Amino acid sequence: MLVIACDHAGFDYSQKLMKFLDSKRIEYKYMGPSEFNKDDDYPDFIAPATDEVLKDKDNVGIFFCGSGIGANIVANRKKGIRAVCAQDYTTAYLARKDEDANVLTIGARLVSFRTALKIIKVFLTSEFEGGRHIRRINKY
Repeated sequence: MLVIACDHAGFDYSQKLMKFLDSKRIEYKYMGPSEFNKDDDYPDFIAPATDEVLKDKDNVGIFFCGSGIGANIVANRKKGIRAVCAQDYTTAYLARKDEDANVLTIGARLVSFRTALKIIKVFLTSEFEGGRHIRRINKY
């Protein structure tokens, strides 16, 4: 399951992403917010969405905030989450291939939605290589 969450800065991107996913008939769970509120706080939505990602090993999260950094910090506080803040395709690809990342955070103020969508596509279609990377992941 794909889990989506954001704060006010990422609200527009989350809405656009859900429209795109609906057009492709891709299943997801949206964890909020339900409406734009310039005073909301990213931990209020990212923390519960992170818990949702952890419910199944096949779940992945796509979280938006202004820089992607705050959402990333909140997500990575949970054991079992390997979140990456990506602003380019290579970072998203390597995060999946080498680190088995299960959460992608994107800064809506830093990349265009068109670029964000490309980053998301790379993240969702890349696979974990395994091998020596498993040993490294198991160390933390």
